[in-house]
Amino acid sequence: MKTIALALALSGMSLGQTVPAPTPASPAAAPATATAAIPLPKTTRVVLAGDSTVNHTTGWGSAFCERLASDVECFNSSRNGRSAKSYREQGLWNRALALHPDYILIQFGANDGPGKGPLLETIPETTFSDFMRDDIREARAIGAIPVLVTPLPQRNYKDGKHVRTLEDYAAAMRKVGKETDTVVLDLNAEANALLDSMTEDQAHEFNYSFDPTKPGRDTTHLNWKGDSLFGAMVAREFAAAFPTMKVNTQ
Repeated sequence: MKTIALALALSGMSLGQTVPAPTPASPAAAPATATAAIPLPKTTRVVLAGDSTVNHTTGWGSAFCERLASDVECFNSSRNGRSAKSYREQGLWNRALALHPDYILIQFGANDGPGKGPLLETIPETTFSDFMRDDIREARAIGAIPVLVTPLPQRNYKDGKHVRTLEDYAAAMRKVGKETDTVVLDLNAEANALLDSMTEDQAHEFNYSFDPTKPGRDTTHLNWKGDSLFGAMVAREFAAAFPTMKVNTQ
């Protein structure tokens, strides 16, 4: 307790005169309570759910994440060799949701087609579309914003002309997006249009290779040049769809 000294003026008082008791001092003001902790601004979290054409080192996911603002967390939960079906059935979808994303970008199709086997195959108009609807519904149930990304096409050419691929899965995504009022980033259409304008040699500059200094024969996956090119495409479409997100679109 803080000690308060009281000066009593006793001069002029007769011997034996009773000294009046001092008036009690007002209690010291109570110390101010500690200021309540100010909550830090909530960090926006973006999660990518897809196959190898989205994953780090083989797809566009790295360049996309790098273009988001520094205060945005970006988690790439894509896995090589997965389809819309196997990604869910192997529990990978639930793991992606467990990251509590604010936005979750969903791209499948590369491993969903005929010839991939019963553990992977889906039909664009039926099973594939149903998986997309399930993804959308479950993402919204946890408060996340689902975003469909149409699949990255392959860079295949015949007689010098680009052969478009995965358009049926892209069309299914557009339809589901319209039905469910879900944003669709149309990477398939934009990438196909660009590849249509390129020669085969130009397009193969984006092919994945174990030697990062040389393009390979893999026309499905991406090297760093392809990652940068197609990751930027997705980033621009994402920024256009969500103007409040800070994205480097250059």
